[in-house]
Amino acid sequence: MAEVIVTVNGRAFPISCNPGEENHIAELAEYLDVRVRQFRDTGTVHGDSKLFLLAGLTAADELFEAVGRLEALEQEVQSLKRFYDMSNREKLAAEASIVEVLDKVAERVQKLTEQVEAGMSRDT
Repeated sequence: MAEVIVTVNGRAFPISCNPGEENHIAELAEYLDVRVRQFRDTGTVHGDSKLFLLAGLTAADELFEAVGRLEALEQEVQSLKRFYDMSNREKLAAEASIVEVLDKVAERVQKLTEQVEAGMSRDT
């Protein structure tokens, strides 16, 4: 186990973590320290416990909002995927219809060509 010393509200706390996670833990503690200082600087909140609680609740609120936005984005992505899939099916159906029409046109052109050639043969 690795250990990192973090400082929140001027107090040092040793935190155990997996090796390589030290920087991440330090960043999280810095984020928490910013939130704690915001409440402390208002002058209306006293005591580490309450400061830490309010900072934690604020972080949890931000997390819940972020999760909500993420879920909304995931739903939007799924909706776009369904639209894309539907569009592809519609494109394939349209392409099949176009091919069918072009085949009929080609047959008609072939028949007309044969009629013209037959008519030219009779005239000579």
